[in-house]
Amino acid sequence: MSASADEIHYVFQGIPQSLQKRLQKAFPTVTVADKAARLDETELAAGLRLRDAMQAYGYYDAKWQVHRETSDKKKYILQFSITLGQPVRVRKIDLQKTGAGSNIPVINGLFNNFPLKDGSILDQINYEEWKGKIIAILNKQGYIKADYTRHEILIDKKALWSEIYLWLNTGPRFRFGNITVHGAEHYPQWFIKRYVSFKPGDWYAPAALAVTQSNLRNADRFSDISVQGDIRAEKNNVVPVNIDLKSMPAQHIKVGAGYSTDIGPNAALIYDNYNAFNEAQHVRVSILAAQLNKNASILYKWPVGKNIGSEYIAQASYQNQTLTAYDSNEILASAGRQWTLRNDNSRNKTRTLEALLNVEQANYTVGDEVNNSFYIYPSLQYTTQNFRNVLRPISGYSLIARVEGASKIWGSSSNFLRFSARATWRVRLSNQWVLGTRAKLGAMWLNGPITLLPPNLRFFAGGQNSLPGYAFQSQGPVDSEGAVEGGRLLAVAGVNVQRFVSKNWAVVAFYDAGNAFNSFSDFKLLDDVGLGFRWYSPVGPIRFDLAHPLVNPQAPAVRIAFSVGFSL
Repeated sequence: MSASADEIHYVFQGIPQSLQKRLQKAFPTVTVADKAARLDETELAAGLRLRDAMQAYGYYDAKWQVHRETSDKKKYILQFSITLGQPVRVRKIDLQKTGAGSNIPVINGLFNNFPLKDGSILDQINYEEWKGKIIAILNKQGYIKADYTRHEILIDKKALWSEIYLWLNTGPRFRFGNITVHGAEHYPQWFIKRYVSFKPGDWYAPAALAVTQSNLRNADRFSDISVQGDIRAEKNNVVPVNIDLKSMPAQHIKVGAGYSTDIGPNAALIYDNYNAFNEAQHVRVSILAAQLNKNASILYKWPVGKNIGSEYIAQASYQNQTLTAYDSNEILASAGRQWTLRNDNSRNKTRTLEALLNVEQANYTVGDEVNNSFYIYPSLQYTTQNFRNVLRPISGYSLIARVEGASKIWGSSSNFLRFSARATWRVRLSNQWVLGTRAKLGAMWLNGPITLLPPNLRFFAGGQNSLPGYAFQSQGPVDSEGAVEGGRLLAVAGVNVQRFVSKNWAVVAFYDAGNAFNSFSDFKLLDDVGLGFRWYSPVGPIRFDLAHPLVNPQAPAVRIAFSVGFSL
């Protein structure tokens, strides 16, 4: 809209508050560019819509007067003073249900609680919503041919009565039949079927087809994806499923650049081969060059089993970090197995267990002390995630818990046992408000001084996913010279509230508290507060925060925290 655009707001008077709220939702604020020509058009259109709305709520005799008001140069109010008149009331309700699903508990419950009663005002909005809810529930449970053999409202506007005839036939209940995959010839059939969220014999559900299509789309291997149940070919209430795929090139090269307040300006070069040896094995070589972090790694995964995420893993990496608290160089190699603990093959809902054997060589400088270490240690990691949409993580939860340990018997520099966990939980309070919490916990037993451990195995606090008011990995216990050296324990938690200002934009206020420490007696609480925004973009959330440390504030007094993508 141009700079001369005007806002038009609607106000309704003379009617019950409950009806006002419903009309207000149906008449959001509109913006027009030419007030002289468009005000009259907007008023006329609003009158026609109001007539339809009042009739839908049972008031066929309603009348109103319109009054225009101007609150400022750019804001106009159309005020409708409504006289309701006598409503049309319901005098007869004829509800019937037949079919195989007519007596399932949820349908019985909805029929027993039909929103309209004899003598109540005819509300066609509630009527239509109830009708749609019944069909949606039945479709979800396999009654895909559920329909109304009669859905009719008889109305006498003069006598002010109505009769409702609603006859439901659920039809038979259908099951999934054989799954046939067309295309993607270079991939093994068993691998493609791992992305299918149902199996032959399950009750037919359109939502399961949609989840499967989403899984295949997120695999980064296929384009022109189609997952369809062939209703016309159903036989004995069994519906075959056709999956049509076109493979993308198996090899990808990605180049990117960006900025993160934790590691500074960065650039990345990533090579992927998603179908090594035509066995759906995944090879990734990545190079990250950032101001504070440099990393080169190779990852090899080969799938095993029936579920997404069940695979063997081998990886090796070199990392150089130059952070506020330490400098380090680490060479890490790992090999092991990951199991998927869920059986519905949904990428939005995951539960995995990963067991690895890790070999790490590191040299590092923390404060003024230079050390090196060598460790062989197994690790076990449990991950669970349940978000309705991982690219829009505003409702759901996630948890990552890890335990690992080393012994001198295996040639390690020291004996240790380490536990760490991080979790997040978010709930949508309304269309506009989201409440979120997050926490990080850690505990370690170490036989010897903490200088025996490389920095990546110690606990530090600070950074956007910890305490954003403090620099990344900059907080924790200090040595005799006052330099931060990391701790044996960690406890950090935060709470945030998001307010959506549009569909994909939200402002957020947050508070975080905690620290890394060696014992509860020397725990020093740090906390911060801040404001920011979220843009839920097609590639994931983009976060921009301004955080102020409340304890020991140092320059800058307000830190900027910026990141792209889903994270804890």
